[in-house]
Amino acid sequence: MLLAGDLGRDQRQLHLIDARGRVAAHTGEGCVDWCGHLAGDGVSVAGNMLAGPAVIRDTLEAYLSNPRLPLVDRLLTAMEAGEAAGGDKRGRQAAALIAHGPEPYARLDIRADDHPDPLAELRRLHEVAKERYIPFSRSFPTPERPYGILDRDLIERIVERDAGKPLSRDFEMP
Repeated sequence: MLLAGDLGRDQRQLHLIDARGRVAAHTGEGCVDWCGHLAGDGVSVAGNMLAGPAVIRDTLEAYLSNPRLPLVDRLLTAMEAGEAAGGDKRGRQAAALIAHGPEPYARLDIRADDHPDPLAELRRLHEVAKERYIPFSRSFPTPERPYGILDRDLIERIVERDAGKPLSRDFEMP
């Protein structure tokens, strides 16, 4: 349905994962070589303008091989494996990682634009975010707490308790 009315579908890639982890993917015949996609249980990896098929294969393998890592670390590890397999055939320049939860805003949005080593920079930004931003974000509004946590002392206890911890799905109260 998404592709039927799209006159540019031959130059597009599309991959979706539904709430049950089912994957649908499309790589158009006109995508820039090398292009393709692979899917696993609840995961989809796709790309074009890549050094070759090892990029998505190694990305998927690294993701599937690290189920115990926190999601952001797992994604970074997978992207690093894809880069080690050749990555974008044009070279390195930028990378981004956005993580969403049920809130109407991203829980984490980090990016490295025009950087000589963008994945290393994303990893660094994630480490910096774990020290204060991620713990502080646990006080933001959620569907269960539409005003967030307003008590500054409680916010500081949350930050102190969670400094250095990865982004998680829960927002436990101290």
